[in-house]
Amino acid sequence: MRTDKIIRFFIGAFVVGSLLGLVGGLVFGGPSSAETAKRGDTDATAPEAEPAEAQPMTPEKARAIGANELGMIMVLEYHKIGRPSTEWTRTPEDFRADIALLWDEGYYPINLRDLATGNIEVPAGKTPVVLTFDDSSPGQYRLLDEGSIDPDSAVGIMQAAVRAGRWVSRASFYVLLDVRPSDHVLFGQPDYQTEKVRNLVSWGYEIGSHTVTHLNLKEASRDESVKQLAVSQATIEKMVGSGYSVDTMSVPFGAYPEDDAILASGTHEDVTYRYLAALEVTGGSSPSPYSTEFEALHIPRIVVDGASLRAAVQRFKDNPRLRYVSDGDPSAVSFPAEVPDELGTALADLGRPTITY
Repeated sequence: MRTDKIIRFFIGAFVVGSLLGLVGGLVFGGPSSAETAKRGDTDATAPEAEPAEAQPMTPEKARAIGANELGMIMVLEYHKIGRPSTEWTRTPEDFRADIALLWDEGYYPINLRDLATGNIEVPAGKTPVVLTFDDSSPGQYRLLDEGSIDPDSAVGIMQAAVRAGRWVSRASFYVLLDVRPSDHVLFGQPDYQTEKVRNLVSWGYEIGSHTVTHLNLKEASRDESVKQLAVSQATIEKMVGSGYSVDTMSVPFGAYPEDDAILASGTHEDVTYRYLAALEVTGGSSPSPYSTEFEALHIPRIVVDGASLRAAVQRFKDNPRLRYVSDGDPSAVSFPAEVPDELGTALADLGRPTITY
């Protein structure tokens, strides 16, 4: 009997001690060790780090970065992605190499509307680049039978690079709506056209106008030109939905109308359109949107064929003062006090401070 009493005494004392420990932990202490392990905390008493406030750009910072936001920007022009390689066809292998080259050389993709508006958000020390695709051929964005993206299509190649952490889903696609061959209408595959344009926009890409029928605006009547510019914009915006705005266009054949004003805005029946920017076919690198040399309705491009991209990259390596280099701060525009004459001068009212060094 005495032994039973002793055992009951120790059991009772253990239970009371446990209860007191639990209450003490709840009142005076933090989470139990079991709770800490479950949450994965390594230091339950360490306060959460406060996010660092962005500090304003200064001449000293801009100089250390080597910022030059009056520099030039490559706007690259692609058409077909496929085989064999021709003047207007880039093979999947070459396009993968293009993406790798640009990333390794410090280029960071943006959409054309970002260039046109000057809303360029690129990490410090990086150089923006715009990839543009004309004619909406199937090799630009193709779905396989089971619904996955063709890994050899332009979108498949870019998205793979994004997943690998070596690209960002930005590029501008200039689509057609009524042409022959019909596989150039919105990347072909009629059953998936709406899905494709919505996917592209949701991933961060831009859809722009290339008119309805690849119209030669230099030869067409004013009425037909205005009609196609209006219908193209309205049709794409309706397909994408969610308030999407078509802001830029690529001029078919690079054949400009006599009056550039019809590219900027116009009205057909009850549809009013407006475009912020228009692309040429050739012309080299584009001036900075902050420069007096920039013309939004005449943005030049570099056709990517053969070794043209490597040559363009090399030109900036040989002439680094011509290259746009971001300060990483979209609220300011930074550049050296002296820049080459071909870069022009900073626009008078950029809506943000200019930092020179």
